[in-house]
Amino acid sequence: MKLDLAGILWDQIPDALLAIDPQGIVAHWNPAAEAVFGYRAQEAQGQSIFSLIVPADRQDEERQAQADALRKGLAVFESVRRRKDGTLVHVNVSTRAIRGPDGRLECFLSTQKDVTHLKVLRDAKLVEARFQDLLESTPDAIVMVNVTGRIVMVNGQAESLFGYPRATLIGQPVEYLLPTRFHHAHLRHRAHFFEQPRTRTMGAGLELYGLRSNGDEFPVEISLSPLQTEEGTMVMSAIRDITDRKKADKKFRDLLESAPDAMVIVNRDGVMVLVNHQAVRLFGWSQEEMLGRSIDILVPTRFRPQHASHRSGFAAQSRARAMGAGLDLYGLRKDGSEFPVEISLSPMETEEGPFVSSAIRDVTERKRFEQALRDKNMQLEDAARIKDRFLATMSHELRTPLNAVIGFTGTLLMELPGTLNAEQKRQLGLVQSSADHLLSLINDLLDLAKLDDNSKELQWEPVDCRRLLEELSATYLPQALQKGLAFDLHLPDGPLQLFTDHRALRQILINLVGNAIKFTRGGTVGLHLEPGSATSPWVFQVQDTGAGIAAQDQQRLFQAFSRLEAAERDAIEGTGLGLHLSRRLAQALGGTLELQSALGRGSTFTLALPDRPGVSPPHGIGADTTRPPRA
Repeated sequence: MKLDLAGILWDQIPDALLAIDPQGIVAHWNPAAEAVFGYRAQEAQGQSIFSLIVPADRQDEERQAQADALRKGLAVFESVRRRKDGTLVHVNVSTRAIRGPDGRLECFLSTQKDVTHLKVLRDAKLVEARFQDLLESTPDAIVMVNVTGRIVMVNGQAESLFGYPRATLIGQPVEYLLPTRFHHAHLRHRAHFFEQPRTRTMGAGLELYGLRSNGDEFPVEISLSPLQTEEGTMVMSAIRDITDRKKADKKFRDLLESAPDAMVIVNRDGVMVLVNHQAVRLFGWSQEEMLGRSIDILVPTRFRPQHASHRSGFAAQSRARAMGAGLDLYGLRKDGSEFPVEISLSPMETEEGPFVSSAIRDVTERKRFEQALRDKNMQLEDAARIKDRFLATMSHELRTPLNAVIGFTGTLLMELPGTLNAEQKRQLGLVQSSADHLLSLINDLLDLAKLDDNSKELQWEPVDCRRLLEELSATYLPQALQKGLAFDLHLPDGPLQLFTDHRALRQILINLVGNAIKFTRGGTVGLHLEPGSATSPWVFQVQDTGAGIAAQDQQRLFQAFSRLEAAERDAIEGTGLGLHLSRRLAQALGGTLELQSALGRGSTFTLALPDRPGVSPPHGIGADTTRPPRA
């Protein structure tokens, strides 16, 4: 009888045998491959070998093996492959390039032998030789796994915790120690960890459980640490049974964990019985290290003798209160560093006796901010003094020569030294105008500086408002007419007297009327005095029919050096100080300066001032409130 040895070999060989076409597509898939990788032949054939069983981090390795097989005829290497259920297996791979009679590549024939168990034994031997003594000395259960998630090492604490002998666990997938409902998710988490291995707590914020040999579940805390070895990356899991802690935390968990501050609860002896995670982070101790120990470990050594007596005093007269009111309190971290704290104490009655809850807040940032603020204030004071000296110098060094320039220019324009032609008059006019503008800017800066440091003295006196407004009208009417604008002066009948500072009031109105004429292209500029209220008997209004000001720009308009886009676009002369200074002066006089405007409807500036001495401006805006008014 003639045997089909090729067919028997294909079906009966114990190793996975794959035929892969030049494009990486599975052409044949033997029964052993079904057993090793979990895919039936019908599922595997026609699929890319890379997406089917080769993990992402091993695909370059597979491509290189195929290239080696093409070049040398055969490539042999050890690697990792992914099963249908997501688990990983170690395999020995032998890939041969099969060529046709014409020498062209027909396919790759690859045998892949599952050596997972052999790899586990090899890894276990390596880890045991290197780490066993160290791991046996740790208080936690230690479980080490290799890249396929197989257990290669456990210590005695792990045997006791899970109830399995070591021989039973070696070679098992780590999911063997987890409840079944977590298996699928854990496979994904394990794969992600190996993609980016780093020391961290597993499942932060999640409830984690282990599974004992008798089927009992118990809450655990797990820390993961990657280890680099000759056999590749492995993961050490430190597993702690937190059943007792869970029972204690259950009593006050919701209250404590919702608190923004570090919470420490002590019994009558000052022993910590409950702490929240904020306290762990703040002091640097773990919960296990803090629970059962005296609260004094959180107190600097120099304060401990007094602290014991303070605890006794609080126990005798327990009530919710701040601790050490008016004193500087400090906490002590595990690393020995001290930090300023604020503590609130609250008594608690429990079935286990009286407890004290301490809410502890680290005020380091606040203290640092307060110190920084003090330092900044000193810097600002120094800067203000420097500024005052500079402005005093500028007043003398700049105004004196400017006044000389203005005076000399005026003399030339009066043609006292001799006759000028038209071009000379025009040029001298430009000089005089620029000098006047610069002098006005210097005066504004000096006034603003005096308001900032409260050194501006206001001369309170009766002011004839009718005369003041008529003078302003006479001054600005020619400018308005020159631009083709109507100038409307409206004054009520009768005496119009206001007790205020004449120079400050005049400066405010000059700024407002000057701006109205400057920014109005056509129509009318109005200067009105209207009856006001009991506290502000007269209200000054400057109106224009200009383009108006958008709502979003109106507050910005009163900021120092602020100019609107229209002024910049039309190259209208100005510094952006006039309105800012005007409002500051109005406040110094105890009044207000407000704006009503809308695009396309013009603007109205309203100045309301009180008519009595002794009206103090808001503190810090520049008025000398200690100086008696002048009669």
